[in-house]
Amino acid sequence: MFKFGKGHPQDGYLGQFFGAHFGELYLIFRVGFAILTAMHGIQKTFLLWDFPAEQDLDPLVDIAGWVELIAAIMIGVGLFTRLAAGAMMCVTAAAYFAIHLERGLWPHYWHPDHGFDTLHHGGEVVMLHFLCAWVIGILGSGKWGLERRIAGKELL
Repeated sequence: MFKFGKGHPQDGYLGQFFGAHFGELYLIFRVGFAILTAMHGIQKTFLLWDFPAEQDLDPLVDIAGWVELIAAIMIGVGLFTRLAAGAMMCVTAAAYFAIHLERGLWPHYWHPDHGFDTLHHGGEVVMLHFLCAWVIGILGSGKWGLERRIAGKELL
């Protein structure tokens, strides 16, 4: 199933492997991102797993939770993937500027009592979600998306 030699020889063995199996590896990335995002959305939507973490609940948190949950399902199955990724980018950007930025510009800051403090910021998760959604928005569902299987191409 997995063969070397389909990628470019100048990329070395690993480059050839990843080049030859990009579709399958991208599927793992896309579905993994969808699972993690769905868990994040479920946490917000249904107030599970110690959420909220010392913050006031806002109606926008409910909206963000539902957007994350629905977008994760769409991204995971490959249905209107770029649209869902765009929605995720909007939600994560809004979350960073509305919630995390007031705690400081960078997610890792130095606290005099206990060194680098990431516990009270949380912005690195939002940044990673934004960047992953950006990549998915550029690449779409790939060859393993439901939309591509049904319509023969990506519609959006």
